[in-house]
Amino acid sequence: MQLGDKNLLTFGGEYRKEQYDSTRINGEADSHYEAVYLQDEWVPNSKWTVIPSVRYDHSGDFGGKTTAKLGSTYKFSKNTRFKANVGSAYRAPTASELYMDWSHNSYATIKGNANLQPETSFNFDVAIEAEQGRTSGKLGYFRNRVKNLIDYENLGGSTYQFVNVNNAIIQGVEAEAKQKLGDKFTLKAGYAYLDAFNSDTDERLANRARHNIKLSLDFDDSKYSGVTASLWQDWLLNYHYELGNETNDTHLNTLNFVVNKTFKNGLSAYVGVDNIFDQKNENLFADGRVYRFGMKYTF
Repeated sequence: MQLGDKNLLTFGGEYRKEQYDSTRINGEADSHYEAVYLQDEWVPNSKWTVIPSVRYDHSGDFGGKTTAKLGSTYKFSKNTRFKANVGSAYRAPTASELYMDWSHNSYATIKGNANLQPETSFNFDVAIEAEQGRTSGKLGYFRNRVKNLIDYENLGGSTYQFVNVNNAIIQGVEAEAKQKLGDKFTLKAGYAYLDAFNSDTDERLANRARHNIKLSLDFDDSKYSGVTASLWQDWLLNYHYELGNETNDTHLNTLNFVVNKTFKNGLSAYVGVDNIFDQKNENLFADGRVYRFGMKYTF
């Protein structure tokens, strides 16, 4: 709803009822979930945008929680802008996290935890973005203070269980650069540094990489032929994991490819290969090469 020249109001709600019956959980799980939200996009002048928002979530299993967020964008120039967000968040455990009981060919057993509590957090991030001709980039910092972080831990051997981490800090730096190579090809490079730790014990949180690097070459001819494609290399470096009472670090690098085709009648399809060179790492649940194919029809 447009309120004058400077305010755009967005509001809505949702209701979801889930009935979960699966061989991967203990028995059946039923739950319902409701939410309402309100957001205002305020543009006081041509350089500045401010976006306050508030949301109320209610779970039939865990009760209700109100969260709020304040975001802002300031344009230094036509091609350069600064963004900042601060706010709170809430997430109730899923049925899988609560009740899962699944073994994957003796490779790993994952168990739910019916005693899990909802996750709440206070989040802050800042970023600067800029473009010049065919070149663009962004650099950002984020810090999240999380209570009852929903994570998983190794119970020994190949058995894992979802748990709450009472207090955690998840912070890091993200950078991205893009270079257009003609009208159809784009070269992209991304890097993320992650510092995640239990703030009660100062121990590093497991199941996360310290460094995540991605290099991709993208092709986009969607305007004429409906074809897009991407070839990308992922590096997970200094990935921290637990095995029983021991912790260790590992790494994984994979080359991946996907091509998409959109047809004029509402049909689209894709085919791709993940982990082309068949890299395996049981501590990262990497089983090797994966072939993917899918189709979608939109009425």
